[in-house]
Amino acid sequence: MQNLNPTRIVARRGRDMMIIGALLLMVALVAGGCGLVVLLLLSSSLGWILMLLGFIILLAGTGFLVRGLTYRKENLPALAVAEVLARELDASYTFIRNVSRRKLGYIDAVLVGPPGALVFRIVDKPGIFLNEGSDWLERKGGQTFVLSRMSPTRECVTDVYALREYLAVRGLSSVPVFAVVVFTSPQVQLSARQPVVPIAELRTLMTVLRRDYLLEDRIDAKTVEATVQAIYA
Repeated sequence: MQNLNPTRIVARRGRDMMIIGALLLMVALVAGGCGLVVLLLLSSSLGWILMLLGFIILLAGTGFLVRGLTYRKENLPALAVAEVLARELDASYTFIRNVSRRKLGYIDAVLVGPPGALVFRIVDKPGIFLNEGSDWLERKGGQTFVLSRMSPTRECVTDVYALREYLAVRGLSSVPVFAVVVFTSPQVQLSARQPVVPIAELRTLMTVLRRDYLLEDRIDAKTVEATVQAIYA
């Protein structure tokens, strides 16, 4: 199995964010400076408006800079998933982690192979969880289950629709897209009632995939390669 991480694309997006942030900061300084001049010379309300506008742009620019600096270039839990898959899957499969592209958004990982594309939502959180349909409940301190603030199933479904649309635009609408939610922490206990998306721990991942994604080959090698290129290149 090939194990890929599109660091070049992620790094470029981080740089783009920082460039936008720097430009916004310069605009903010100009707007604030003009506002100060107008306020001192004319005592006009226009000066306050320009200074307020400059402050808002300053906040936006700072936000872009921070986002660019903190862009995640690696997904360590996805590496753990890749290690499990690599022990079982042959060279016809490609695991792309840390996917981040325009019009697709961020996806923890995508596995592409003869069965199609498999979207991963990876959760590295310990605890006791119950999945009911699309909802997740969590038990803390021996208490009863309460609704959890995390929503990996809904996030995963969103990623599936995004990937389907992304591939369709590139002439790959025939590629079936599957989904799985994987918990990587060894201190996790999972149970489920009619889950919308299959769930797994690392130790049960291959068993879960054999029940659904790995049941049959659905696309040829040429389509597999084109799908990998569309996501990774």
